[in-house]
Amino acid sequence: MAITDINKIKKKKVKYTSDWTLWACYLILCAVSIVEVFSASSLELKNGSVYSPITSHVQWLVLGFVMVFGLEHLHYKYTKVIMVLMASVSIILAILTPIIGENVNGAVRAIDFGFVSVQAAEPCKLACAMSLAYVLSRFQKPDGTGLSGKGVKWGLGIILIFVGLLVFQGGSNALLVLMVGVSLMLLSVLPRKILWVGGTLAILLIAGAVTAVVISRTGGVEANATEQVASVEVVAQEEVKPEKKSPLDKIVDKLRTGTWKRRIDDWLPGGEPEYMKETDYGLGGNSQKHHAFMAIAHGNGIGVMPGNSRECSRLQLAFSDFIYAIILEEMGLFGGFIVLLCYLGILIRACMISKNCKSAYASLLIMGMAMVIVYQAIYHMSISVGVLPVSGQTLPFISKGGTSILIMSMAMGMMLSVSRYAVERKGAELRPIDDDDELPEDLKADNPAGGF
Repeated sequence: MAITDINKIKKKKVKYTSDWTLWACYLILCAVSIVEVFSASSLELKNGSVYSPITSHVQWLVLGFVMVFGLEHLHYKYTKVIMVLMASVSIILAILTPIIGENVNGAVRAIDFGFVSVQAAEPCKLACAMSLAYVLSRFQKPDGTGLSGKGVKWGLGIILIFVGLLVFQGGSNALLVLMVGVSLMLLSVLPRKILWVGGTLAILLIAGAVTAVVISRTGGVEANATEQVASVEVVAQEEVKPEKKSPLDKIVDKLRTGTWKRRIDDWLPGGEPEYMKETDYGLGGNSQKHHAFMAIAHGNGIGVMPGNSRECSRLQLAFSDFIYAIILEEMGLFGGFIVLLCYLGILIRACMISKNCKSAYASLLIMGMAMVIVYQAIYHMSISVGVLPVSGQTLPFISKGGTSILIMSMAMGMMLSVSRYAVERKGAELRPIDDDDELPEDLKADNPAGGF
């Protein structure tokens, strides 16, 4: 019997099945989304109907489910084509958004196409993770000991491109892309020299940032007082002229550095306690944070049950950026813990599957998709409970928003594709599927030894 015939017989014995842990976590999050978005947007009227907002949201979830199911049954080798399309579209959107995008709550983050509003940051996150998975697997060393020097350069270049594109659309989006990128590069097994240099630079940057914050908080009051006195004297002596801004000042305004600094200063300890501050409902005020805290306090740990939220009518973005606070109010700590457990389950299961993949591409792809979902979820939940400064991040699969739902559904679909075609289940164990003949030459690098 020919060798090719033997290989065909072996392939027939492989039973392709997707990972039901990932499916379970995804479906639970979608179910929570339907309940909580309906509760959080129950006072919102659209086209004269109170049910129209949740109907629209469910339609997006259904479309996302179709996308998950379709990508699950598409072999992950074809994601290279999706990566090229996604990277091209996301870069174009990111460039156009500051030019023709609509201003929402003081920030230009989306382009309104009439029938749908697209946030460029969401596809950029996915495109960056997909591009890194390809590049970092493409430039693995032939001996299987990790990433080559060329791969390090390409990886850093991709991260810098997407961070640079997103820094004008919210510092948190750029930070998330940076976190996912650095994590993927670490998982691809960097050379020791790069690890030492990168670690040293990271420590220096953190130390510099902490020093700058301490100096600004200790010396800022005196400096501000001096500037105010000087400005009063100048105003008294001459007429106030319109301020002319240099190109650099305009760039700084686009970066919204003043907003970042204000939010970080408000978050850092040492100032006036939050409960003593007056609630500010103006643009950039603290009303969202205050009502999020009120929602959590009203839940009293045990929850008031779905539909009984008091703060959903007061919290401006209860159905999106602060929906986790509404979950804690209505479902209590137990419901909040279940949601957290689902996201952690996605990441843990991705780690288990990634470790058992034969190819580096499958391993890095599933980890990249998992980190895009879970890092954003943890960021959102940390903001809602006051652990991190306020920033606009949706809760994957739960928050209202068509772009976010579709992008996160694509990520979940690709994770399920890897779980279906890269590993097989033998009882409770996961075993790699030898699919070298299925993969193109540039994706055949072995999962780097010691990478996990």
